[in-house]
Amino acid sequence: MLCSYSKILLLCVLLTNTIILAQGEANIWYFGENAGLDFNSGSPVALLDGQLDTFEGCATISNPEGSLLFYTDGITVWDKTHVVMPNGTGLSGNSSSTQSAIVVPRPDFPDIYYIFAVDAQAGSNGLTYSEVDLSLNGGNGAVTAIKNVPLATPTTEKITAIEQANGIDFWVVGHRWDSNEFITFEVTAAGVNTTPIVSATGQVHTGDNDGAIGYMKISPNGEKLALAKTYENSFVELFDFDTVTGIISNPIFITGIFQTELEGPYGIEFSPNSNLLYISDVNAFANTIVHQLDITFNNATDIINSDSILYNGQNFIAAIQLAPDGKIYLANAYLPFLDVIESPNEIGAAAGYSNQAIDLNGRFSVFGLPPFIQSFFNFDFTAENLCAGNETEFTLETNEDIISVLWVFGDGSTSTDQNPTHTYAAAGTYTVTVTVNTQNNTRTISDEITIFDTPVANKISDYFLCDDSSNDMMEEFDLNTKIPEVLGNQSAALYEVAFYENLSDAENDINRLSLLYTNTINNQEIFARIFTIENNDCNAITSFLLIVTDPPIANEVSDFIVCDDSSGDMIEQFDLNNKIPEVLGGQSPTLYEVAFYENLSDAEIDINRLPLLYTNITNNQEIFARIYTIDDADCFEITSFLLSVIEPPIANNVADVELCNDNEPINLEQFNDDVLGQQSSAEHTITFHISQEDADNDTGALPLIYQPISNPEQIFVRIERVTDSFCYATTSFFITLGEEVEAFEPEALTLCDDATLDEIEVFDLSLQNEMIINGQTGTYTITYYTSQIDATSGSNPISNQYTNTSNPQTIFARIGDSNNPFCFATTSFQLIVEDCEFFIPQGFSPNNDGLNDVFEISGLNKFEGYELQIYNRYGQLIYNGTNEQGFWNGIPNYGLWNRDNLVPVGTYYYVLFLNNPEVTESHTGNVYVNY
Repeated sequence: MLCSYSKILLLCVLLTNTIILAQGEANIWYFGENAGLDFNSGSPVALLDGQLDTFEGCATISNPEGSLLFYTDGITVWDKTHVVMPNGTGLSGNSSSTQSAIVVPRPDFPDIYYIFAVDAQAGSNGLTYSEVDLSLNGGNGAVTAIKNVPLATPTTEKITAIEQANGIDFWVVGHRWDSNEFITFEVTAAGVNTTPIVSATGQVHTGDNDGAIGYMKISPNGEKLALAKTYENSFVELFDFDTVTGIISNPIFITGIFQTELEGPYGIEFSPNSNLLYISDVNAFANTIVHQLDITFNNATDIINSDSILYNGQNFIAAIQLAPDGKIYLANAYLPFLDVIESPNEIGAAAGYSNQAIDLNGRFSVFGLPPFIQSFFNFDFTAENLCAGNETEFTLETNEDIISVLWVFGDGSTSTDQNPTHTYAAAGTYTVTVTVNTQNNTRTISDEITIFDTPVANKISDYFLCDDSSNDMMEEFDLNTKIPEVLGNQSAALYEVAFYENLSDAENDINRLSLLYTNTINNQEIFARIFTIENNDCNAITSFLLIVTDPPIANEVSDFIVCDDSSGDMIEQFDLNNKIPEVLGGQSPTLYEVAFYENLSDAEIDINRLPLLYTNITNNQEIFARIYTIDDADCFEITSFLLSVIEPPIANNVADVELCNDNEPINLEQFNDDVLGQQSSAEHTITFHISQEDADNDTGALPLIYQPISNPEQIFVRIERVTDSFCYATTSFFITLGEEVEAFEPEALTLCDDATLDEIEVFDLSLQNEMIINGQTGTYTITYYTSQIDATSGSNPISNQYTNTSNPQTIFARIGDSNNPFCFATTSFQLIVEDCEFFIPQGFSPNNDGLNDVFEISGLNKFEGYELQIYNRYGQLIYNGTNEQGFWNGIPNYGLWNRDNLVPVGTYYYVLFLNNPEVTESHTGNVYVNY
């Protein structure tokens, strides 16, 4: 019996390299204030349907498949439907007894179970048993007439059970009060043997009846028994247990490590591998300490010295119970949580204690958890070396004699070996199932194992450091810097790296080196081991050298001079790559690198490195170059040089050249003065090229006496400084060649003076074009001028319809190649105005052939009012015209003749009236019309 105190919870971590498995009989738990857990999914899930409300003791039993059969607090029994069984009340246990009940099946009778119950605080009911028959009550079970059968009294509140060595029968163990006697009862197919095997060993349990409180457990392998005595004179005892005889022997008394305030040890449990013992150590002030003891030692001193405290806090941690998932759960009194130990086979903190880890979904834990036959947790297997590509070793752990076994590894492979090895090709989670046939039954268990990738030990570059002034070739190396190389693309969250002086140490993971390590010899080989964080056995090894080198030499560097661009700001981009060979000298670029800086301070501490394409800030700016060992940037020397920008020459424009082709070469040197302008010819070199690329690269310079090869042809000019040939400028011009032309002199152009008699007339100058061309082939442009100067320069041309300004007047003509107007020639001719007599032709032929198509009388310019009349041979007037028409085209415009057609061929008569006061007579005659 325990008093009500505070609350606590715990979480645990499952051991990666060992997988623990169990049968389904322990998969359902009911305890505390209507609390429950279901382990059938592999993880505990809170149950809310439990009817049990108990202060301490309780018991639950399920079938091998994990389905609930019934549960009890030692007084009342509920069936799998949570209804009280017929005859299921009034059992002689006590809900305030530490282990008020435990359920044990009757061998060979699958429907018969025995509830062993103990009274509280050495009460008079002592140890009894009752029988449950599941075939009754429609298969839901009932308590039979075999009820509250006394076995011993008075007893402590302790009871535990284990399978016998024969794998069929069971031992049920209690402890007398005021005695040191254990009483072991045998359960066989015949039922319960009420005559106990008595083992008088260890301490006498006596004193105040509260001293009867505390748990007792047998180890899962059946080899050990441990108990906790609470309250006055509290202690823990550890014994050997014989599963063949049921005899308990060889006590080890454990004390001196528990709290002295009232209670002391209460809950107790073994690890799944039976090597560790867990104890909850409580006091009246609700302070609990959870101890872990290593019981592989066979004496009290070493066991006590192995004590690891996993929890020390203000929650009241009471019962401790191993579960089917291989974890240990702890009752956290009056809290809706349980604590958990995730990896109970691990020593110390690696066991993974977690407070308030399992949520009971509002139901409360008190002090007790249901105990089970400890053999339920002994049929298991371990899997070790969980690395892909390596042999994983499986070990079956059971005390039973095995007839046959079948392993299914989850990747399609099987084995019938009892303890097989299997190689997984790939990492992943696999469900492993083992079916075991013994003399008495067949058991199948399965669970998931995780196979981890075996890491790759990537090749590591040798580690170089610069020797210091001691010149002893010994330096401190930061091995941290090599970890990323070993990892490569592998995650540092999954893998770790350690370093060793030799291969043996690396293989056995001993004598790890400090990450700040001083070599013992130069060119020393160091071994790196990369391993999976969750599984150190998955590893790979590589090596590298620790090399101490002499410092590099920073050779003298010439100043870096470039030519300013057109901006004139003396700011330019420098390709510092060009200076690296000078800094290196003959030193290998595979061992040393060069970086550049704006000031000495930056170079010394290697900050603010300049880009290799760098734009200067000021002219003649000093730049610092640091040469350093590639594998050790602290091994360096520094030099400097200037960045200088000089003004470029000016490539002045050269006017395009237009020449008439006379097949003579051109002297390109004649253009030098144009290119130079005011610049000194002694300080500059000028070359001529046929392309911009040649001019930029200073290749393919043309001879100075040059015969053009195309028309037109672009010539590219490069002007560069004599002292700095890289500083240059370019320009270009065209040479165009045209065909020579000749201007032939035409005859004078003559017109008759008009009526004004002012000797001024309008001349059509284009009439001279044909005579000027005189049969030359080509396309020509002819323009006219009033002076030779204008004709030569092509300035001030006059209109082809030109009115003379003097009589006679000289006109100048310019004939030019239309495609190359710079090829031209000039000539001249006279414009003459004469006082002309008029002329009357004697016939015409209006047939539109361009010759004599009209009857036109010349010389009438000065007779502005003349009138011309035409008559047919009948004396009929058929045409009447004036100087407005100026001619007769052979079509009548008067009389009855057809006015739309030409007159017939024949002779017609004309009368010309001049209508001039000075000339009064008329002129008559005939004109012949012929087509």
